[in-house]
Amino acid sequence: MQKPFKTEDALPFCPLSDVGEFAPITVREDITPEAVVLTDGTHFADAMLATIKWVFLFLPGAAAIHFLMMGLSLFVFYKDWFPEPLMGAVVGAIIATFMVMFGVGKLGDLKYLKVAGTIFGAATLAGICYNLSILFVPGDFFGWFCLLTLPITILLAQIVKLKIDRDGGAS
Repeated sequence: MQKPFKTEDALPFCPLSDVGEFAPITVREDITPEAVVLTDGTHFADAMLATIKWVFLFLPGAAAIHFLMMGLSLFVFYKDWFPEPLMGAVVGAIIATFMVMFGVGKLGDLKYLKVAGTIFGAATLAGICYNLSILFVPGDFFGWFCLLTLPITILLAQIVKLKIDRDGGAS
């Protein structure tokens, strides 16, 4: 007669039969994990890090995208498309997009690309408005127009970021 089959006889080592010393502490100690309580210093450090990222990454990235798109609007004014500035604008836009994504703090989350897209869209609309305004208003006010439309672009991007944070990225 044959002996009945048992898993302990078949396997010399079964990690599920004995949790041993390599098991997670919650299994060994039979405890439940608690929420980590943040101290006031941690909240202050998190707020400072968010501020530093916003000031030194998000704002310069958004300004770079805005000024690149506004600079492309000058091609329409001068009626000449040079290939070198276009290639430079593409590289600059990629770097500035990474700066915006690092500044938002969500580089791996692709739904935050809507923030960079909002900056591109607002800057494109500002460039179109500039090209329309130079038809009717004499003078050279390109620099002032760029500087005055930059806060609107940043404000729109921040509104989109807050909406994504609130909704969880659902469209």
